[in-house]
Amino acid sequence: MSRKPWLELCKPDQHIRMVSPPGMNDGTHVTIEYFTGFELFNTSPYHNYETFSGGYRVTGLGVTAQAEDMDDAVKAWANKVIDGRKAKGGE
Repeated sequence: MSRKPWLELCKPDQHIRMVSPPGMNDGTHVTIEYFTGFELFNTSPYHNYETFSGGYRVTGLGVTAQAEDMDDAVKAWANKVIDGRKAKGGE
């Protein structure tokens, strides 16, 4: 666990540590990728221009989520993991 107090960790770090705390399972639990491309994010309905943009993809624990901003991508991923656990009766 980090030596920082919990409230000093950034929100994405808090979400990841809450959903996937350290334990007996070694290895990579979560992967965060930054990627760019044509009209991936940052587009609005009925826009009249072409744009390149970047965003984040978070993968781990059998779930993937993506969003333009890292905090939104991690939060969406954490919520999917938690919802999946609830559906299985785990929480």
